[in-house]
Amino acid sequence: MMMHLRTFTLTSLLALSTACGRTTLPCEPLTCAGCCDAFGSCQSGLANEECGANAKACVYCARGATCTQGVCLGGTAAGAAGGGSTGGGSAGGGSAAGGAGGGFAPSPRAVDARSFAPDLMLVVDRSGSMLQPLDPRDTMCRGCTNACPPGCLTRQRALLTAMDRFLSGDGAGARVGLTLYPSNASCGGPSMASPPVPQSDDASVLAMNASAAAAQLRASSFSGGTPTSLALRFAAADAPLTMDARREHLMLLVTDGLPNCNAMNAATCMQPQACRCTIGAGCVGQNCTLGCLDRQASLDALTLAKSKDVSTFVLAFGADAATVEGVQLFNDLAIAGGRPLRCPQGGVSECGAGNACFAGTCARVFSNELAAGLARVGDAVRQSRACRFVLAEPVALDPKLEARVNGLVIMKAALGWQPEKPDVVRFFGPACELLLGAPGTPVTFALLP
Repeated sequence: MMMHLRTFTLTSLLALSTACGRTTLPCEPLTCAGCCDAFGSCQSGLANEECGANAKACVYCARGATCTQGVCLGGTAAGAAGGGSTGGGSAGGGSAAGGAGGGFAPSPRAVDARSFAPDLMLVVDRSGSMLQPLDPRDTMCRGCTNACPPGCLTRQRALLTAMDRFLSGDGAGARVGLTLYPSNASCGGPSMASPPVPQSDDASVLAMNASAAAAQLRASSFSGGTPTSLALRFAAADAPLTMDARREHLMLLVTDGLPNCNAMNAATCMQPQACRCTIGAGCVGQNCTLGCLDRQASLDALTLAKSKDVSTFVLAFGADAATVEGVQLFNDLAIAGGRPLRCPQGGVSECGAGNACFAGTCARVFSNELAAGLARVGDAVRQSRACRFVLAEPVALDPKLEARVNGLVIMKAALGWQPEKPDVVRFFGPACELLLGAPGTPVTFALLP
């Protein structure tokens, strides 16, 4: 199935519906009357930026030249090496009438680029604490801790409603996979992603996968502990999440409780000063280790994810996330995941309600509100699709690289474009806002002489 990718030439997008559009056939004389671009795709060969015929490599016509039937005609004279006069000179010399050759000045070389849908693994907590009220003060909950009445907004109900909205909106723009934990009614770590990250960019496939993730969440039972480190480590090692190196790899951790359930936890009840017990029944017997806070292993799992080029958003809500200990832990997880809340504009609105901004960083660097946290991830998905471009060659660090949006040169700057990797460029500020608001806006790259 053809991947629905946005492919850009130096000045304009070619409509997929035209006869000169890209083809899945090899670019060769039998299948292409025009020219072959850097990705091996057939182009019409009639544009100044991609001129050529008979399946030869596309060339960029010099300033003043015109692509005519696949050949660059005219253009700026290079001047005479041996002398010349009115009318220009040839490379080897000239006469009063001008040289016959008329060499071309060096011209920019087009660099093809594409944007891709990001990969997004949802790592979602379905522990028994999700059955508790979202707000313990809610009078409709009547003090319940589980089996709450229908009128009570539990954490589970709030989670499912928010995830439904996310997965039917911006979330459907990513290649979504879902990892639920625990895998049983106690402390089981996950052993599969369902659905897995799809290996397609087809819009209908992405929407169908996002819908399958929402359905899987709806069908899940909520019980057991919170083996967060096991879930994060499993998700970070998931092959489909990191299979395509051209894409941005994202994870979203959604949880309502402190991590525990690690049988290998160095902190146990045998060392009371080291074990922070996370369960009301007490960390004794079989819970001597499983009930202790699993802090270090959770941080290590996110360090592992970063080493695999996976960055992680942390969305923690509920009573535990509001405690001093919880805020410190989830702050540390957000920093380790590489996606802490920032406030570059210095506005409190960037950090969320009751969250101050200090020198560009929020006091609480994880999201603690479902709607706001998911909206932030949705923004990251849209920006990855619209503003991040993978070049056909590793020239993002080349000082001669020029980027244009809608024909306008965009400066290499904090609010212009920045190299993300040797072959990846990302736009920021007004340029990114334009691309978000007007999909299909031409984006072009070239190496200047």
